[in-house]
Amino acid sequence: MGVIFTALHWIAFLVQIIFATVCIASGMFYITEIIEDYSAICKEVFKWSNIVIIISYLLLYAFEETSLLHLLCGLVMCGLAWLVLQQFPTIDMVSPAFIGLILMMLINHITAYFFFKDRFLSFSQIIGYFTLCVWLVPLQMILGLVAGENVLPTTIGSRGNEQTSAYY
Repeated sequence: MGVIFTALHWIAFLVQIIFATVCIASGMFYITEIIEDYSAICKEVFKWSNIVIIISYLLLYAFEETSLLHLLCGLVMCGLAWLVLQQFPTIDMVSPAFIGLILMMLINHITAYFFFKDRFLSFSQIIGYFTLCVWLVPLQMILGLVAGENVLPTTIGSRGNEQTSAYY
């Protein structure tokens, strides 16, 4: 009797994973369309979410006994995101700020793992921290890459009658 139910359980579990993946992909596609259409508003949302995350890091350091290394990693990540945001909607993926942002996200992820390894918090508290403080800012920047696709070329200088375009 248990073999059929076990097989149904695993098949249903795989189907649920596929449905969840499709839902997340659809949601991210919709978000990228919003970012592409309303890039100026999204830049402001990204700025304010960055400020809220910086305040969250400071409050966590003051009241939840996070380490100074953990705080500095989070603040450096938000600072690099602020630098990347200055050139939004055209984000250069090979700029030192963007590469540093991705590296700091990984380092921040590792420091957060070691912080939560020794503390007994609920899963929802841990996933809430990772979602808002570790993954949100880099995910915004990665999703914001599509906003630069429809930006018209601009001129950055001219030499006589010849103009140099920032598009090339």
